[in-house]
Amino acid sequence: MTDRIRVLHVDDDPAVVEAATSALEQEHCGITVETATSVADGIERLDSDAFDCVVAGYDLPEQTGVEFLDAVRKRAPDLPFVLFTSEGSEAAASDAISAGVTEYLRADGGAEPYARLAHTVVDAVERTADDIEHTQNTRRERAIEELHSTARAFMRATTADAVARVTVDTARTILNMPANAVHFADGDSLSPVAWTEQVEELIGTPPVFEAGEGLAWQAFETGEARIHDDITSSPDRYNPETDIRSELILPLGDHGVLLIGSSEVSAFDDTDVTLAQTLSVHATAALNRLDRDRQLREEREFIDQALDTLDDLFYVIDADGGLRRWNERIPEVTGYSDDEIGDMAVADFFPDDEHNAIEAAIDKTRTTGRVTVEAEILTADGERIPYEFAGTRLTDTDGAIAGTVGIGRDISQRRAYERRLERQNERLDEFTSIVSHDLRNPLTVAEGNLELARAERDSDALDKVSRAHERMRALIEDLLAFARAGETATDLEYITLASLVDECWQTVEADRATLVVEADRQIRADPAKLRRLLSNLLRNSVEHGAASAQTPSDCAADRDGEHVTVRVGTVEDTDRHGFYVADDGPGIPPDEREQVFEGGYSTGEDGTGFGLKIVQRIAEVHGWTVTVTESEAGGARFEVTGLEPD
Repeated sequence: MTDRIRVLHVDDDPAVVEAATSALEQEHCGITVETATSVADGIERLDSDAFDCVVAGYDLPEQTGVEFLDAVRKRAPDLPFVLFTSEGSEAAASDAISAGVTEYLRADGGAEPYARLAHTVVDAVERTADDIEHTQNTRRERAIEELHSTARAFMRATTADAVARVTVDTARTILNMPANAVHFADGDSLSPVAWTEQVEELIGTPPVFEAGEGLAWQAFETGEARIHDDITSSPDRYNPETDIRSELILPLGDHGVLLIGSSEVSAFDDTDVTLAQTLSVHATAALNRLDRDRQLREEREFIDQALDTLDDLFYVIDADGGLRRWNERIPEVTGYSDDEIGDMAVADFFPDDEHNAIEAAIDKTRTTGRVTVEAEILTADGERIPYEFAGTRLTDTDGAIAGTVGIGRDISQRRAYERRLERQNERLDEFTSIVSHDLRNPLTVAEGNLELARAERDSDALDKVSRAHERMRALIEDLLAFARAGETATDLEYITLASLVDECWQTVEADRATLVVEADRQIRADPAKLRRLLSNLLRNSVEHGAASAQTPSDCAADRDGEHVTVRVGTVEDTDRHGFYVADDGPGIPPDEREQVFEGGYSTGEDGTGFGLKIVQRIAEVHGWTVTVTESEAGGARFEVTGLEPD
């Protein structure tokens, strides 16, 4: 009888629960009962804890007991489930049996229904445990029987009386004989004897643990048979009818050794050794099959558990187009039971308008090897969920196509993001259109009329209007650049930093500036956006750095006014990769460095305050980071990091 049994009882009738709990605990002292009043609560308990049996009523809140049974079977196909109810009918009983209920009991039927319930629960748990153990032991029993059969044939051909298997542990030391590992001849059969102290008193200590232990170790290490001859027991314990006087010690690979014993001295010769070697080969093969079966079973269980932890769908489609294997996410997402899924074609999981695309994708995996396709899953409730499926061709050991294996990933969030991005781009396009046309056109008209006014009469007031027009045009250009900088960087290619810096330098008014490119690297970026970023940084250094920079001595002879040197190099720290633009100008005070990237920040009269904000926006769409610090010369140093390493 099972020592401990944990029962989950799901019923919203307190009287039924109390009476059932009392009867169960009286029937078996090891029973503990935990209760739930609804199906949702019961499922939550099953997902968070382990139980040996479920008892449930039929008329439960929200769902019936049969519907609850279906949910339990999806989680634990072998878990005993007893439907115990005063409600229901023959139809309900039929539905419960069809759904795989272990037992169906009427709480109002016959005498002592609660005692019958207790007996049924204990019996169901023990039967289930026996069935699982029987399944696990079937292959082992077959292998051991094959070993015994071979041993019996050998014993009939010799004077052998007994056979035993001795195992080794992970440290490769000889262990004691396991229970039922010693078998004595009885006609054509082998009778197992559990090795106990009482047995040892009757037939003596197993010979391998006396003088034969060294030989057993030699056989195990070398893989060659050994003969242990003329074995004697203590005179006061010697029994000529049962004591083993000679034995063959046969290696069993990593499984230990096999002992063939005889009650006669010098019972085994070279012919017997040759024959016994055959037995050793067969026995080793049988034990290896046991190990392989166990390893395969454990590996399958491990893989199943690992696949069931995935948030993605995992599936294997056979050569005929049916699902051969799947993880728990598929029934969870689709709403179909495992039994239903096993009878469905792949196309059944998709709307009619997706069938052709799905079938074409499956066919394509068999020719190209790997295919990715987006499609909407149609659930049992009629819901459509967008998924991305990545399938790969599956082949057998001969290289023949065996089907498709793949993963399905929910892309609902990605689809929602793409829709938001589309709406954002539409608004951006609308904004740039307004800036580009509705502001530029009136400005062009104003500039034209200003020229006409100047032709009639020139004045300082008209000069102020001209400067205002220039600032408005600069603002329009920077607003357009800022808006376009926020677009996703999609046209990426590798660009040489030095050549692009030289190109951008040509657009900068640099009469009082010198460019020094100190290092070079390849940058994967959107060329137009990177060009704008570099131009803005170079122009910023020239315009703000030249205001108070010191004229270098080597330039003093041929340059008028103040001078600035702009340096471009690479940042290659341990965990930071990028480039910098630095100058020897006045620099930026530490308390203002975070403000320089805010829209509208400018220290110049003609500045729009968008130049560095555009730099930051372009860096962000590439996944980079831009920061400002002090250069070695005391000026400003802008670092763009987060680039791919060279």
